[in-house]
Amino acid sequence: MRFDERPACFRNFLHEIVFVGVISCAQLLCQAALGNILVPLHIIGPDVGIDDAAKLPWTLASYSLTVGIFIMVTGRLGDIHGHKLLLVIGFVIFSVFSVFTGMGAYVKNDVYFNIMRALQGIGPATLLPNGVALLARTYPTGKRKSFAFAMFGATAPLGFILGALFASIFAQFLWWPWGQWALAFFCAFLAILSSYVVPEEVSPAVHPTGKTDIPGAIVGLSGLTLFIYCWNQGPVTGWDKPYVYALLIVSVLIIGLFIFIEMKTEEPIMPLSIWLVKGFPGVLACIALGWSSFGIFIYYIVQFLQVIRGASPLLTTAMLSPVIPAGLSATLSVSQLYGRIPAHFLLMASMVFFCIGNVLIGTMPADQTYWAQVFVSTLLTPFGMDISFPAASLIVSNTMPVHQQGVAASMVNTAINWSISLGLGIAGTVESELLKKGASVLEGFRGGLYVGMGLSGAGIIVALLFCRVPLAPETAPSDNRRKSSAINTVSKTAASDVIIDTESIQGEGLQGEFPIIHRL
Repeated sequence: MRFDERPACFRNFLHEIVFVGVISCAQLLCQAALGNILVPLHIIGPDVGIDDAAKLPWTLASYSLTVGIFIMVTGRLGDIHGHKLLLVIGFVIFSVFSVFTGMGAYVKNDVYFNIMRALQGIGPATLLPNGVALLARTYPTGKRKSFAFAMFGATAPLGFILGALFASIFAQFLWWPWGQWALAFFCAFLAILSSYVVPEEVSPAVHPTGKTDIPGAIVGLSGLTLFIYCWNQGPVTGWDKPYVYALLIVSVLIIGLFIFIEMKTEEPIMPLSIWLVKGFPGVLACIALGWSSFGIFIYYIVQFLQVIRGASPLLTTAMLSPVIPAGLSATLSVSQLYGRIPAHFLLMASMVFFCIGNVLIGTMPADQTYWAQVFVSTLLTPFGMDISFPAASLIVSNTMPVHQQGVAASMVNTAINWSISLGLGIAGTVESELLKKGASVLEGFRGGLYVGMGLSGAGIIVALLFCRVPLAPETAPSDNRRKSSAINTVSKTAASDVIIDTESIQGEGLQGEFPIIHRL
């Protein structure tokens, strides 16, 4: 397909631009909702009744938790009811609970605020898999599709900075809830716009049986949610409380029940056979270790700048803004490496960049010029994000059977967001225990960052030892065409099976030019 060819479902070029823009906003707003709380957190926290610094990570962990966990379910619901409908519903959910999140200024209760943040996360969890499925359905393999996916992925760092920027302006000069309400208004506008610009023919309800493992999904979601709750609540209440350990044991038992249900159900959300595929367990563990360290990095760099160095939210946003050009540079530069370097080496390199980011901030003196370590960390850490997900996608696409590509991709996305929440809980535990023993605030921050170093360091080892898989064999052009046709047939059967773009398997489509599809 030549780049100047436009899919017939679009009325004109403007229609196509608006369509790709609306879908890309799913990624942009997912990150914006992270930045618009994290950066002005020390203004928002006291205003919603958070009087204990140990409770602050919950505002991020609750959001990342639901973003990660619900992705596996919402993509499958899109297969059953149509991805356009789920896209509209996702924007509506995002809008409604952004309004309720802003109402936390009136309620002034941290439990209410964290619950609303968790419910807010269901919005992007619904948007992301269905948005990617719509892009994959709309475009056949070619440069135009590659560019569309590149635009989708490139909005991640931009969204974080834009969310932080506008939220900081509202928090410093007006009132922080207006940041949430502005987000709600924009989501409502996108819900209306998407109902008009998304072509009906690219979003049919095509799941072969219309069945999905709803009971198993509910049990699994409950177990994972309770497990993360324990790890993030432990630093707040103290690990000496017996009920925390009791809830942790209950969560493990519920997860065990989920595994049992998946073994017995006809169409499981998570087929257990995927764990037998060589390299997949290692990839999932590596991704979890790396992104948990990233969650620690992004949280503590903001705390370091604002608490230790006294930077305002707006100044903090400016200091973090190099992630935008760095992320774009990383995407374009590492795209040339795919197919030339074994994927497990690329995955290992991403863990190195995650580790470097934590080391730079964790060893940073209290008084130092911005350009020495903070600036360098904002330039290097995006390489960890932009290499890890495409490298994991490449390994999965080269090893997983086609009919399991979608669920494997969903689990990679789940691992990314789930591990961010879990990593914050572990780091928060270390920080709180150090503070209880008389350590300074700076030493507590360093303790949390040391956890990030350890997690990403473990990720390097896992990438080298457990993610080694053979490179995909070269195939003749005619074989590629037959394979692409077969994959297209599968993707028409279950569109959530292209959360990793299955049309890029074995060197076709995205991986050669714009590998990044979905970040944080």
